[in-house]
Amino acid sequence: MENRSNAPRLPVRLALVGGWMLALTLVGGWSSSSWGQPDNGGLGPMSIRNQFPVALAHLNYTPDSAVTLPENTFRFRYQYALTNTFINTQSPKANTTPVIDNSVIRNAGGVLDASHFPATGYALYIDMEARNHLLRFEYGVFDTLELGLELAWVSFGGGTLDNKIENVERFFGGLNEDRLSSERDRYDFYVIRDGTFLRKSTDAFSNEPLDPVINLKWMLSEGGNVLPAMSVKLSYKAPLDSHPKGNRVHISSGESDYGYYFLFSKAIGDVVAHMQLGTTRLKVADNTLADRLKHKMYGLEFRVDGDNSLIIESVTQSSIFEKVDDPNSIDFPISRQTDSGIMGYKHKSDGFLFELGIIEDYNQQRNEADITVYFELGWEW
Repeated sequence: MENRSNAPRLPVRLALVGGWMLALTLVGGWSSSSWGQPDNGGLGPMSIRNQFPVALAHLNYTPDSAVTLPENTFRFRYQYALTNTFINTQSPKANTTPVIDNSVIRNAGGVLDASHFPATGYALYIDMEARNHLLRFEYGVFDTLELGLELAWVSFGGGTLDNKIENVERFFGGLNEDRLSSERDRYDFYVIRDGTFLRKSTDAFSNEPLDPVINLKWMLSEGGNVLPAMSVKLSYKAPLDSHPKGNRVHISSGESDYGYYFLFSKAIGDVVAHMQLGTTRLKVADNTLADRLKHKMYGLEFRVDGDNSLIIESVTQSSIFEKVDDPNSIDFPISRQTDSGIMGYKHKSDGFLFELGIIEDYNQQRNEADITVYFELGWEW
């Protein structure tokens, strides 16, 4: 059985806070003679999908508002996300064989092969920065039905943030010392299982298209003094081609994926509690990756005023690597759930939209991107 004694407690705390807020709202609502309509949606949670490089080839959950656009309303958004990831399951500190460090990569001429990784199980060596450009188009078909389309382009490379991230981690006392045994700002992307590469790339590339995603959101209720706003969201990833070639083999599965998500939000004074649950089903080959991802999001939105909000949220996801129950297995850590904290700021006024945020992996199971910074600009009319 999985040992969770040292599991991060932030998701639990946020869940308890959200639960208490909803409980207090129920008590206050039933005892109140006023049944005015609160703004249960707020400005919505920080809205960015999982940026782990392995996951970009597949559909993934994106936190979203539980309230739909009004009928015949359009919304356009542009998002730019910069993500830095360093994972080495074969580091000298990992007590595994074979070992990968800067000298091994140099002696291999800069390109690793299957002999540098274990013959069984998963192994990862990922050292990269990813830049993601996302366009989102959304339309309110009815007051309770919203249709959306997402188009994205991604670049993989070495980047320039390694030293800066190490300095930040030193400041907070959480330096990933595995980074020190790698060359700065280098690009390597290796994911292997049982001697077969799932990802293998050392040549940087720019602005390759991701598979488009279609979203349909149905608002069941905008809530009130007692009940939260509630919506169901369906997402579908359609492959641009069934047999990706060139650099797209690293960012497209060539298969269709789908997901279903339940969105809840409740305003209590100047605070909006967000809770979201869902599942993403991936079409993957046997003995590669997990075919189902479970998602949970708990967030608190602090309304500074009608136009501005400060937001903190925690997103928990089952690993994209197939689950291993044996704690003695080398695959056990990366098969555990991921936990990411998101903090940011949102603004909306006269149709103009702005969002600025940062994502940090605080679980450190070597199955998630280290850090992402992003901004979003949009317009609603």
